[in-house]
Amino acid sequence: MKKSSLKIYILLTLIASGIWIAGSWWHYACNIKNTCGTQHNLASNVDTETSSQNSSADTTESVIDTDGDGLSDAEEARLGTDPLLTDTDQDSISDSEEVGVNLDAPLDSDEDNLIDALDLDDDNDGLLTRDEEKVGTSSLHADTDEDGILDNIEVGEDITAPLDTDGDGIINALDTDDDDDNIDTIKEALLGTNPLLNDTDGDGISDSEEIGSVTDKPLDENKNGVLDAVETDASLDQDKDGLPDAIEAKLNTDPKKSDTDGDGISDALEVGSNVNQPLDSDLDGIIDALDATDNSDTDNDGLTDQEEIKLKSNPQLADSDSDGINDLEEIGKNPDQPLDTDNDGILNLNDTDDDNDNLSTRYETRIGTNPLTQDSDKDGLLDNIEAKAPNSDELQDTDQDKLINPIDSDDDNDGIATFDELALGTDPLKKDTDNDGISDADEIGSDLKSALDTDKDGIIDALDSTNDVVEIADNSKTEGGSNSGEASNSNDSAKSVSLELTGEDNKETIQSSILYFPYLSADPEIKGDATDYLDKVAAWLKQSPENKINLTGHTDNIGSKQSNLALGIRRVMVIRGLLIDRGAPISQIEIMSRGESKPITSNKTKAGRFKNRRVEIEPIK
Repeated sequence: MKKSSLKIYILLTLIASGIWIAGSWWHYACNIKNTCGTQHNLASNVDTETSSQNSSADTTESVIDTDGDGLSDAEEARLGTDPLLTDTDQDSISDSEEVGVNLDAPLDSDEDNLIDALDLDDDNDGLLTRDEEKVGTSSLHADTDEDGILDNIEVGEDITAPLDTDGDGIINALDTDDDDDNIDTIKEALLGTNPLLNDTDGDGISDSEEIGSVTDKPLDENKNGVLDAVETDASLDQDKDGLPDAIEAKLNTDPKKSDTDGDGISDALEVGSNVNQPLDSDLDGIIDALDATDNSDTDNDGLTDQEEIKLKSNPQLADSDSDGINDLEEIGKNPDQPLDTDNDGILNLNDTDDDNDNLSTRYETRIGTNPLTQDSDKDGLLDNIEAKAPNSDELQDTDQDKLINPIDSDDDNDGIATFDELALGTDPLKKDTDNDGISDADEIGSDLKSALDTDKDGIIDALDSTNDVVEIADNSKTEGGSNSGEASNSNDSAKSVSLELTGEDNKETIQSSILYFPYLSADPEIKGDATDYLDKVAAWLKQSPENKINLTGHTDNIGSKQSNLALGIRRVMVIRGLLIDRGAPISQIEIMSRGESKPITSNKTKAGRFKNRRVEIEPIK
């Protein structure tokens, strides 16, 4: 190698060594001792390493960030944070985030002269910042939901179970309406109501109802200067059920409904006499006043209390009407269609006279008659007529056969049923109606449809004491001359009822009338004008429950008073039945019989007797 070349090589080697030594010194001075260059702020330090890697060979500075939190160790030394910890105060927020963008003015949210990066409670609300991160409240605002109550109060003592007063899934510290009464918590603080109770005064009415629709003008109904929402009144009972609103609030019953569970029984009755121990009849843990499916049966009659309330019977009495028959028995086979035997609108279990025969059900049960029918023995005489002898309280047993008349089909034991005797006109209480020494059975003969009339005078032998073949003239003897049944007249051959209108015709009521009956007929034909008239009567009765009529039956004087009284009843029952068939309510029809006691003309003539055989219809408005 030439000497000149060797000199050049040595020179280059020296230059390279000098450059290496200089670079090593710079690296030591700047990166290890931190003595070269100027300090940088946070904004110039973000991504230092990245900038260094991407910069060209002319980069003059490298920064140490031991904990990698975006703040250089030197900056952290100046701020007081720990360069070995990314989150010096361990509040789950990194130091760089809590310092902010300006190193010269690091964040101090609560202005307590302790920067956030070193402050365990950044907003000074009593909750550690790390706890606020867990529950979701803001660590920079002491009152996250701005309802006037600090977060630590609204979170409560147990950070693992923060308060949620209204159970809506939003904790109080984040809920602007903590009691879910539609009034913001901050507004309730101004009004003086309790923001944690939707009914501050405990009267069963929510604060929102008692404040009203305009919160700036809350209600004060009694004008006493105390808002309704905070005013307690121990006597207030809005639904008038006997339970004060304050008590209902404690029981959770509705102070605006007298029957909270809608079972037909008032809250007061279902709560019982001791409000501190309200009734729970079926022991299911739900008090009766709130239990719509309560199956209790207080009187043990087979009907639940709820069923009895609906039926308007007494749930505390097995026999509500005290007639001797259990309520369940009086309902009948179909509970959905409880019995009302007499169709008077009162169910049997509440009706003391189930068949409306003027004998109480309890009395009929005692004497042995059927309390569900007006005529137990089906003989044509009502039980109340047959039960007692005239002018006596003794039960009537005419033939002394140990069967009282109401259950005896042959009251005089003459071999002819009472029903048939009434049809023939003979006395069902006498074996010998005409007192001629021959029994009714012998004088009637074997064919009831063609009773004997030996003298062919139109009066059957059983009613004819003489049987002589004599023509009865219109001026024949009066009522004292014979004991025979109703006499014939010029209209005896007629089979239908005749109608005579007697009252004034007006729009408010129907005309009174008289229906004339044929001789010896209790069930004649009804046609023509009579049919049209009965249609009008039925329609008038159906118009209003206040519209009523009286039906009074009358006879002539032929026959015994007893048989004529019975015949009058049978006639009015026929008319009543025709009206009921047309839809008239039975409860609006009164019936009675006067028998032969109220004639409107003399019975001395056939025409007179015809006039006396009648049913009078009188409207009552």
